[in-house]
Amino acid sequence: MNYKQFGHSSLTHENIDRVHQFCEDNVRKISHSLETFKATTIQSRIFDPSLSVVLTEESGEIIAFFMAVLRKSLILKRFRKVAVLKFFIVHKDWRNRGIGTYLINHLTEKIEKSDNKSFRMKFEVMSSAPDYWYPGLDPRLTEAFFFLKKHGFKKGIERINLCKSLGDISSERPPSAYKGYRVKRAEKSDEEELVRLSFMPKLYQWSFWPDEIILSFQNSPITTFIVIDLTSEKIIGWASHSIQFPGSFGPTGVKKSERGRGLGKLLLKWCLWDLKTNFDVDQMIINWVQENTTYFYSKSIGAYICGLYWTMKKRF
Repeated sequence: MNYKQFGHSSLTHENIDRVHQFCEDNVRKISHSLETFKATTIQSRIFDPSLSVVLTEESGEIIAFFMAVLRKSLILKRFRKVAVLKFFIVHKDWRNRGIGTYLINHLTEKIEKSDNKSFRMKFEVMSSAPDYWYPGLDPRLTEAFFFLKKHGFKKGIERINLCKSLGDISSERPPSAYKGYRVKRAEKSDEEELVRLSFMPKLYQWSFWPDEIILSFQNSPITTFIVIDLTSEKIIGWASHSIQFPGSFGPTGVKKSERGRGLGKLLLKWCLWDLKTNFDVDQMIINWVQENTTYFYSKSIGAYICGLYWTMKKRF
């Protein structure tokens, strides 16, 4: 098949409504609003229009949408990039004709020629922090799994999402004063101190969490709550929600010396209350949970495992 016969364009403000609807119509088990779609594509700080392809047939109908981004690496983040395949969707009626292979090869060639390409760069799927939707591939998307496997991606570790229904969450505002601490919604004036995460180990300061916290300050209202030590007047903990999409939870953390005092659970309750009272969602989705912290959420609020995701990776 001569793929050059199809129309090729980048994702733009002009076609994003149509591309979003195309994705909604052709992907099982994944659905997000147009606003959330925009936030993770053309409004994202790591969006590169040259790494997006909207394929159309002669009538103008969209038959495929692929998009990749280059994000920072956790290791040597100043010098290395990780390529992430964020969207790879072919119209139901056009599958098994080589279109997906053509587009992934097309994007791979563009990435390899990019000035941002780094030595032995990894190519991952979905985990485009800070503005990702899912921490890996949902294995229920069987066709997608075998497509990726065909193109050299290998299954890695499993990641967990937890869910908590807001139906049984109290509408009563949680306490602000608590054992010598004060909990409040973060204000713009708190951003500089909080984003440094100076009260957390370097590992957290070097992670994607500062970038994710910044995104919470773009929401209205700001979707981060902080704990202040009344003695030092310093921030010693925080929790954020609705960064990746409305109802998502994380990141969150408390200074090591202050743990075990119920502050993490209190911050979690503030986020649950905020979602119940100020957002049109019916559940909280706790993203990208490590297995050893799953028990905390289960015990604290009755959260349950609602999604398992596989990392899929290869190297250029």
